[in-house]
Amino acid sequence: MFNVGMSELFVFGIIALLVLGPEKLPEAARFAGKWYAKLMHFVNNAKQDIDRELGLSELREQVQQEMQRMAELEQKMQSQLAELRQQTEVNDAKQQLQSSATEKTAKFNILIYHVLLNNKAYYAVFTPHYLQNYLQHQQASDDHQTEPKASSPVKLKVIA
Repeated sequence: MFNVGMSELFVFGIIALLVLGPEKLPEAARFAGKWYAKLMHFVNNAKQDIDRELGLSELREQVQQEMQRMAELEQKMQSQLAELRQQTEVNDAKQQLQSSATEKTAKFNILIYHVLLNNKAYYAVFTPHYLQNYLQHQQASDDHQTEPKASSPVKLKVIA
């Protein structure tokens, strides 16, 4: 700390012995040692306080950086959540359109088959032979008949 070498320390010891004498030299050495210890304790405490403050400032900076990073992540998550909501809304709309189109198609098909079942001429022309027989058997079972209905006397060939 004071950049004192061994030879300089030896010279100070001889001067102190001559000035104080052999009786008071041990008391002076103890006194100087106590003050040196107090001074070193004070310096060490100051160093620790400075280090602690520097550590706290670094910790504050790290916390601020983490808070900033968390805010950025929150913004990203909010934007992704908004995109997901939009996608689900679009998918829901598509599914509703598809389901309504499917329902309309099914209703239309039922209507067509109902008309075909009631009108024998269209029934024989527009349905394949195996479907024609199946529908006849279905209609016969619906009418509680045990025997299938006889096919129409006019046979039309269906090209499927």
